[in-house]
Amino acid sequence: MEKRVFNVILVILTIGMLYEIYSYFKIKPNTKVLEDIKTVDVFDNKEKALSIMIQSGGEDDFEYYLEKGTSWPDYTKYTYVGTKCTDESGTNLEDTRQYVNFDEANNEVTITTKKTIYCTLYFGKGRPALEVLDNQGGQYYGGGTKGNRQAVEGLYRFKGTYKEVTNNFVCIGGPLNPDKCGIESSNKYLYRIIGVTDGTEENDLGLEAGMLKVIKVIPSNTSLEWASDYLQDIDWDNGSNTARTTLNGTFYNSLEAGIKRIIPAVKWWKGDNTVENTVSETKRKTTGQYQIGLMYKSDYHNSWTYAEYPGNTNSWLHITNTMSGKTYTYKDISEWTMTRHSCDGICIAWNVISDGALSAGMSYLINTNVVRPVFYLPSTTGLVGNGTESSPYVITSLSNS
Repeated sequence: MEKRVFNVILVILTIGMLYEIYSYFKIKPNTKVLEDIKTVDVFDNKEKALSIMIQSGGEDDFEYYLEKGTSWPDYTKYTYVGTKCTDESGTNLEDTRQYVNFDEANNEVTITTKKTIYCTLYFGKGRPALEVLDNQGGQYYGGGTKGNRQAVEGLYRFKGTYKEVTNNFVCIGGPLNPDKCGIESSNKYLYRIIGVTDGTEENDLGLEAGMLKVIKVIPSNTSLEWASDYLQDIDWDNGSNTARTTLNGTFYNSLEAGIKRIIPAVKWWKGDNTVENTVSETKRKTTGQYQIGLMYKSDYHNSWTYAEYPGNTNSWLHITNTMSGKTYTYKDISEWTMTRHSCDGICIAWNVISDGALSAGMSYLINTNVVRPVFYLPSTTGLVGNGTESSPYVITSLSNS
């Protein structure tokens, strides 16, 4: 019995001694956190940075784990966007992936190296847009609940009435304080999210999954021709298409440089679409690539369930419902879509008339209607805020390149 106890004690002491030897070679006492959370300016965005110095522990690779704790950025507000490392001389190490792995789910970083290196982990302000919309917009996001989204025409959509869809407002290019985006700028910077791309149209239009499709809340032009000559064969690519040239000229040039830089030039669906009560877009794409377009006929058709005749102004996307308290501002005017109806002698395009109906009969190209610019934002776009009209989302880029 005494021999058995002695053996057990010996095993315990041996394990303890081996652990001490392992710890000595694997974790040096001079390994330390150089800097706790520090706010730094990185590419126009406020990001969180954590600096860590790592030193080798002998011939074997050195592994250092910095586990979850109070020093980490709030994961509900910040997203890990990457790491930069230098050696002792200050030279940047190009491929940090061979040294650094960050497990965001467990808030744990592992750095493996035989060298002394200095690493900074960057956490961008904002969460990925798709994640935010899942959490805050799921009830009406795509007409289903969270986890049961439905993509229509390549988009997970906000779908519902103006009383239901109240949390898809986003501030683009305005004050960083979302509470002041609409109030201090006469809603100049206020947009609404039509939906998020699902990646099915990537090969056709040059899109990728996770891009935001947004529409301006107030018109950029309240009286604009779709085209200045309705007797020639005009579509979004050719002819005297006034809407295309104005949106991709005057309007695009009026945007802040930082916003212009991130709006991608893509191809768009342009019709023809002669079928009433259809929720699909005719797959005839533009030849050229453009940053700015208009909503499709299908965008409006899929925003809520309604009949084209008579119309229904309850859709959140109808212009009279773009903002609270603004119901009657645009009650007697129509709004262009970028979907051409047909061109047989006289070219006509679809527009949304004042009673909420989609109409081609009243949209001869010499007519002047409201236009609200539509564009895409990159899949790396992050969102912070509540998404309401009074406290809209503010966009932040999650890329530190």
